[in-house]
Amino acid sequence: MELMNDMSLAAAVNVCELAVEEKVPVQKTVLSNAKAITYVVTNRYDSQVAGAGKLSADQIANGSIIQVVGRVKQGCYPKLAGADKKFIDDVLAEYEKAVKNQPKR
Repeated sequence: MELMNDMSLAAAVNVCELAVEEKVPVQKTVLSNAKAITYVVTNRYDSQVAGAGKLSADQIANGSIIQVVGRVKQGCYPKLAGADKKFIDDVLAEYEKAVKNQPKR
């Protein structure tokens, strides 16, 4: 889990740098970083994260996207362009909706 947190933080810094300084769309950089994290987790750690068992590439990528977007929101969000803020807000809203719709255990 610590490794995922570190990779997500590094990815968020990368996203912020590219979005703010280079004007690269956040969606593009978030997806690129999620692919990189997914590659590392699947190839180096046999698709296992924090004792959750073996995860699919889609599960790893989706989790990475949520973590990176959350950190971008905490970091450089005020400096982002309107379309980039909308992407961040939409991803987080979709995640919150999915969490609320999960059956209670």
